[in-house]
Amino acid sequence: MRLKFFLLLIAATALSGYGRADRIERPLLDSLYAALNKLEANQAQRGDEIEELKQRRQVLPLGSARIHLGDELGLMYIVENLDSAAVYYNLARHDAEELGDEVEKLRLTLHLLPMMPLVGITKEAIDWFEEIDYTTLPDTLRHAYWLSGAEVYYLTQRLYPQSRLKGEYVDLTLVAVDSLLSYYPVDSPVYQHLVGRKHLINGEVNLAVANFVEVLPRMNSNPELADFAYEAIINYYSDKPEFRQAYITYLLRRVTSSLNRGLVRSEPLARLGKELIDEGYRRLGRRCIALALTTPDLSYTGYFADFDRSTYAQYITNDNDGTARTNIIFHVFVVLIFIAVCVSAISSARKLSRLKREQKELYDKEKYMENELARTKQSVISLAFLALEQLRDYSVHVLRKLKAGQANDLLQEVETGSYMQQQTDKYFEEFDSTFLSSFPDFVDKLNKLLQPDKQMTLLPDERLSPELRIAAFMRLGVNDSARLSQIMALSLNTIYTYRNRLRGRALNRDSFEADLLRI
Repeated sequence: MRLKFFLLLIAATALSGYGRADRIERPLLDSLYAALNKLEANQAQRGDEIEELKQRRQVLPLGSARIHLGDELGLMYIVENLDSAAVYYNLARHDAEELGDEVEKLRLTLHLLPMMPLVGITKEAIDWFEEIDYTTLPDTLRHAYWLSGAEVYYLTQRLYPQSRLKGEYVDLTLVAVDSLLSYYPVDSPVYQHLVGRKHLINGEVNLAVANFVEVLPRMNSNPELADFAYEAIINYYSDKPEFRQAYITYLLRRVTSSLNRGLVRSEPLARLGKELIDEGYRRLGRRCIALALTTPDLSYTGYFADFDRSTYAQYITNDNDGTARTNIIFHVFVVLIFIAVCVSAISSARKLSRLKREQKELYDKEKYMENELARTKQSVISLAFLALEQLRDYSVHVLRKLKAGQANDLLQEVETGSYMQQQTDKYFEEFDSTFLSSFPDFVDKLNKLLQPDKQMTLLPDERLSPELRIAAFMRLGVNDSARLSQIMALSLNTIYTYRNRLRGRALNRDSFEADLLRI
């Protein structure tokens, strides 16, 4: 017993000496847990606020109040769905045009211009902006003019490599930012944020980060400016191992801040998940990556925050992820525990026999998990790529509609869900095919769990019925009815009905879901 205790003590000491979890403050992790758990509630609250604005706008007659609500909807949508933001800004702009209010129409145009480069590089926004004669603008529009110019030129220069043309757009961006500074008090957080942007654009990253670190505590009322500052700070620290604690701290704060607003920024969330796994928080890290991979970033940040999703997919499909150092520590721990158990078991042949049985069971479970991962890994990656492809197709579709002046048609598509339904049908056609290729005997094995007179069959063309599709998701471990409702575009009551009906068909209702997971 003393030897066993000694070996266990060595193992614990090894883990405490090499662990890196002390780089993350516990309150920050608690804040992240809380934000993840409240995400659906925050998203629902945000959705309710947007829906209320839309309903108010629909019943208003043509006038300044309706224009204001269209503007407000565009502002709310821009942080989560750039397509919808452009739709409502265009609607508000059309209302202003109908009223003959040229000043309001121009103001809304200035808001709309930075959204125009939705896919690839387009000079249309720049040409449109440069056609505006600044000298003829009323004073009420000059601030909006420089805001629009700063964003249009800044977004454009980001798309170019180092070149003469990039330099020209950098200079134009700096002119716009300098002009904006005159609209804010020197001691205001927005003024200091703009100074940080100037340093960043000039390549003075050290000075930019110093400004952003200093101003962040005062940016609570400007969450999107704070998000920009977080991004700059995180990128600065990302390749500096000596500042790894600061890097993870700011990354955690950025992600938590977005989640608390009901927003999922996919790229920083996936990056945080990877770092959490490296630090030993494997379950939390995989949760972050899974959420990032299943949530496309449709906001204005999304185009510049695209990332290789397949790189992160391995962290949730391969349970042997993590850094080499973590693996070594883990293996040392396993070896020491194994020695301790063996020493303890030497005194009894019975204990040794039991240990062998346990080892075989563990080996069988590991082989089973390896087979499960092999069956599902390619399916998950394929479906993630399909979702990304559909997102790009939708962006192109929206861009064409907007350029063709078909904003009303686009709004009707969004509100009726017709285009989304087409994409959903395409997605589930691929899902059915991919799932059945990974689990070709799924329906047969499912029927063995059901009563003989309540067997289920595939639909024509090897398609899953909604009830079978829910069973397939449950087999993959997706048991959250609210999440299933969102994925399948069915009401929550319908999901409950299907799940209860499935359980009602089972030979053993109490163990049905556990039996389903073993198929």
